Amino acid sequence: MASKKAAMAMMAMIVIMAMLVDTSVAIDLCGMSQDELNECKPAVSKENPTSPSQPCCTALQHADFACLCGYKNSPWLGSFGVDPELASALPKQCGLANAPTC
Repeated sequence: MASKKAAMAMMAMIVIMAMLVDTSVAIDLCGMSQDELNECKPAVSKENPTSPSQPCCTALQHADFACLCGYKNSPWLGSFGVDPELASALPKQCGLANAPTC
């Protein structure tokens, strides 16, 4: 269990570092590119969330939901202004068939 927590902490650190680096560096998280993640950010923002955009919904069609669900309880989401409940609701809001429940 401790090694799983350590791996999750390391992954969170990698995500944070990737966000701090020059935007010309491409990252891929759970099958979504940095640009695709950015498309979805307004819809999962703690303050004044919006409806998901069509590019966000399109990106979610090829996302790895098991991977994304692994971040639901991450303390790092809040530091980026992401509401985990809003993030979990995105697939259903986008009308994706068989939307996962985290």
